[in-house]
Amino acid sequence: MISKKSFWASCKENNKRRIWVWIVAVLTQLMAYIGSLTVYLSRIHSRNSQGSYKTYEMYKEAMYQAAQDALGFQDKLIYILLFLAMIIGMQGFSYLYDRKKVDLYHSVPVDRNRRFAVVYVNGIMIYLTSALASLMIGTMVAAIQGAVNGYVLAMIGFGFIWQMLFFLVMYHTAILAVMLTGNQFIGLGVAGTLVLYELFLYVLINTMMSVFFRTVSGFYVGHGPKLSVVEDYIDNARYIKYTTYRGDLKEVARLVLPYYGKWFILAVVILAAAWICYRRRPSEAAGKAMAFPVIGQILKVVTAIPIGLGIGMWVHDAAYGNTLLTVASMIGCGVIVSAAAEVIFDFDIKSLFRHPVTSGVVVVGIIVVFLVFKLDLSGYDAYLPRADKLDSIALNVDYYGQFWDNEFNYIQANTYAEEHMFITDTEPVLALADKSRGENPEDMKDPRVFNILYRLKSGRKVGRRFWVDIANPANAEKLDRIVGSQEFKSGTYQILTDQDSYDQVESLSYCNGAARVALPTADAQKLREAYIKDMEEFDFSLAGTQYACGQIAFQFPNWMEERVDVYESFEHTIAYLKSQDAYYPLQLNPEDIESITITNYHNDLKEQMNGGEVWAAGYYSIRETAAADYSYEDLSVSQTFYEQEEFAGIVPVIYPSYLGYSTWHDANEIDQNYDIYITFRKDTTYPYDRGSYGVYYKFYTGQVPEFVVEATAFKAQGE
Repeated sequence: MISKKSFWASCKENNKRRIWVWIVAVLTQLMAYIGSLTVYLSRIHSRNSQGSYKTYEMYKEAMYQAAQDALGFQDKLIYILLFLAMIIGMQGFSYLYDRKKVDLYHSVPVDRNRRFAVVYVNGIMIYLTSALASLMIGTMVAAIQGAVNGYVLAMIGFGFIWQMLFFLVMYHTAILAVMLTGNQFIGLGVAGTLVLYELFLYVLINTMMSVFFRTVSGFYVGHGPKLSVVEDYIDNARYIKYTTYRGDLKEVARLVLPYYGKWFILAVVILAAAWICYRRRPSEAAGKAMAFPVIGQILKVVTAIPIGLGIGMWVHDAAYGNTLLTVASMIGCGVIVSAAAEVIFDFDIKSLFRHPVTSGVVVVGIIVVFLVFKLDLSGYDAYLPRADKLDSIALNVDYYGQFWDNEFNYIQANTYAEEHMFITDTEPVLALADKSRGENPEDMKDPRVFNILYRLKSGRKVGRRFWVDIANPANAEKLDRIVGSQEFKSGTYQILTDQDSYDQVESLSYCNGAARVALPTADAQKLREAYIKDMEEFDFSLAGTQYACGQIAFQFPNWMEERVDVYESFEHTIAYLKSQDAYYPLQLNPEDIESITITNYHNDLKEQMNGGEVWAAGYYSIRETAAADYSYEDLSVSQTFYEQEEFAGIVPVIYPSYLGYSTWHDANEIDQNYDIYITFRKDTTYPYDRGSYGVYYKFYTGQVPEFVVEATAFKAQGE
């Protein structure tokens, strides 16, 4: 027989007062797991009935994945977990908000520690019971439909621990909020503040850094919350879910175990803080806004400062950087939030300025933080590491090619560079970075963004960015040392370091912008070796003085693709292409062309158009009435050419749009004012893409033939 004084008997008694919480927990968990499982599996069955899966194995794999998505790592389950944690935590200890209940409970000869433990354990039981029951039912339903195997069960287990630990941190946070406050409204506000504070703080910090620091870069080193489990969940749950699709149990464990440890430690620390506050919480705190007045003043300061700064940054953006308005709005908002906090704490409008000292701290804090960012008092923009303190450098220069790992899963350019680029000749990088501190990118002819990762010998990693004018001859020598270094090329072009992938090439082709020729995939390694030999001579001067004459496209599994530029000086690569009859000159043969349609967008006129005032450009002056009658789109003029002599005047001065933007070329060398569409003769043997009939080109700047300029000139009405 269970004693009425036993711990579990007390839990049973407490549960009677929490029936509605049980119902909410069970229903939400059933909806989250069983509901999503039903939707996912029905979707797979429907697609299978439509013949979407070519084999039974593909159908089974889809079923496994559906069960794993529904019962394992659900990235959107965070909202339900937050809701349950707040409900269970705050309802369980809500008696602390009622003075009569507190007096009643404290008059009963029951140890306060035991009362805390009873309510706490009951909350855990509510979540665990509803979650485990829903998962068990969901697993049985999935198993009946053949959607469960050992790996799926492992993912369900990993997901359950992930969600349980997240719930624990949020649950303990809700309990701590109750211990710090005296009524439900304030308790909910404090709980929300504790959950989202660090996340908001880093959003604010990153915003201010991006506005006031010109060298800030998150390309290699991001600035984000360190303790926020909400941020951890949002940033990683989906990625972990996608990682589970690979079937690599060790990789999944490697990803989740650090978060398991971090969240468990946070849960223990927050629970300890809640228990200490519970033990020291005075009985008369029930009904008041804050159980501890000192904590209330601390919360006032640490919330009013970031809120004031946040509103000020919004005004800064809306007012186009007006410093006076920004500071005034920051201080004004800080004062208002401070006064509002005092009124809420005391439930008395007369308490607006009850604590002028902490209100003054808020104002001073806002001014100090603003000046730190505005005047760079921290020296962030001025930072440049000493050469003897540097171990190596990684950098990215406007290059975002496609990269992949050993299993052909996409990885970002920063990740690849960080793993493969270790530049030890740091002098040219530091010299360019130092020079950029006194230059304005808007004054540069052709600026490029350098995202830099400084690896210090101390183990610290620092991320920055700066601009380099690649059109400035004074920078050429240092750029040659950087771009021509093997370390830079290895971290920028995967073809140089990844030999194994080229044994699995699925298709291989060469394109000069118009002609496209398939190459034998068995020669992928042979072509790669030829390209590597040519890349030994690659540097800034080569890439800046030559335009790519074509591109080689390697297609790998999982839709991964690498396109590498071929230059006319790449003799080994071009020799191979010629051996396969795949090399075609960059310049087209007029005899292969049916017609050329050229559109002149008249960007010069658009730039000078000024709301109905008299404006002029090029060959025409347009009066106010004419300007008012034309939209930007109306300024475009197209003309189609059909004569061989016209083709002969056009093809020497055009460049294929397919070959695209060059990192190392002056962007102004290609005229963006014209679009050129070339249609080929249907009877030509030129290997253009028969599915498109034509390709797009651009003029080299300053080389537009006079007859094209005249034929596509804009004329106003009446001219």
